[in-house]
Amino acid sequence: MSGSDLKALYLAHREEIQEYLDRRLRCKETAADLTQDAFIRLSEQMGRSRIENFRAYLFSSARNLFIDHTRRQQHRKSEPLDSQEAHATAQPSATLEQAAIANQQLAALNTVIQNMPAPCREVFLMVRVEGMTYADIGTRLGISPKTAYSRMVKALELLKQGMSQ
Repeated sequence: MSGSDLKALYLAHREEIQEYLDRRLRCKETAADLTQDAFIRLSEQMGRSRIENFRAYLFSSARNLFIDHTRRQQHRKSEPLDSQEAHATAQPSATLEQAAIANQQLAALNTVIQNMPAPCREVFLMVRVEGMTYADIGTRLGISPKTAYSRMVKALELLKQGMSQ
């Protein structure tokens, strides 16, 4: 499937996926982030196997991302805040300028990730999005945990280089 096909799927389903998540999360920003993550998962899966129903796959991914997000939030609530986190929590909402800058940075980050070699990008997303260990990644991809770690190191180097430009 080509990039234009993925774009067409994004244009066709982004709004309904984001609304689905927004109804559950009651946070438009988080819903937008998780919607983007659902499309990233779709993009990665399209290269691995045939997907019969893209809309169903996206809703399933969105539901799983929502569950993961909720679990992380519950885990964070059970941990005491350190002073830096407490200070950040007390700060007022971001200004429009800060939000625009953050959106630009997110777009740049997405570009850097999409331009990574596929093996590095795959491991990076498994670690950062799915929260997998190197051992789990090795099992899933049929590589050693050390290779998974090496690919992650390379991905982080590329990320650092790409974001510093």
